[in-house]
Amino acid sequence: MDLSAVLFDADGTIAETEDFHRISFNESFKEFGLNWYWDNAIYKELINVGGGKERIIYHINRAWPEMLEYKNLNKYITSILQTKNDIFSDYMKESKIKPRPGILRLLKELKEKNIRTGLVSSASQKNLTDLFINGLNVNPEDLFDVIAHGETTANKKPSPEIYEWVLENLKLPSSACLAIEDSPRGLESASKAKIKVLITPSKLMIDENFDDAITVLSDLGDENKPFELISGNSFGFKKVDYEFLNKVHGLQQNIKY
Repeated sequence: MDLSAVLFDADGTIAETEDFHRISFNESFKEFGLNWYWDNAIYKELINVGGGKERIIYHINRAWPEMLEYKNLNKYITSILQTKNDIFSDYMKESKIKPRPGILRLLKELKEKNIRTGLVSSASQKNLTDLFINGLNVNPEDLFDVIAHGETTANKKPSPEIYEWVLENLKLPSSACLAIEDSPRGLESASKAKIKVLITPSKLMIDENFDDAITVLSDLGDENKPFELISGNSFGFKKVDYEFLNKVHGLQQNIKY
């Protein structure tokens, strides 16, 4: 089946945002008098847990299980997360964050080719708005035909639910789509939905195992900065464009999930 839609993850795929999230969590912990500190090694593990609330719960289970007895634990975690999101919003307003190489170029070309696009992220709607509006200075609704965020489905990545929701809304079969992700969690989510996956690892994910991806590239590349092939087939291309995606979409992927 011909390629009809390309689905993009946000954090780590559209832009290198993970360190902003990590720092925002740590600032929030300080405001609540918690002596927690998530360094890069800890956060690299937590990236494979979908959602901010879920990451805090995961951390509590591992390091502070006595907190599970708190009667108002859910409310407490929600307050921590709200503060973290406010801090992240401020960082996006103050930062000079840029899209990863080739992102805006490719999205523009896909629109010109009438290829539908989707944003598929476990991030909250607020975090996505802050990233695009405050950080990248672009309205995501101008870029994507459908937007799915962390509140869209009951279960976040690596569950396939969010991708299945997008397929239903686009009214397309999985065989007509290609996903672009940066992490094992995203790879698993899209693969479980039977969607082929192209990986451009974020900085924290560069050493992860992406054996099940159809192609792994350093980034999408641009005219003055070609991508580097990590695994798969580059077909002689130096940047990811519509023609390249069509060739990748035609490859067979070993989807084991």
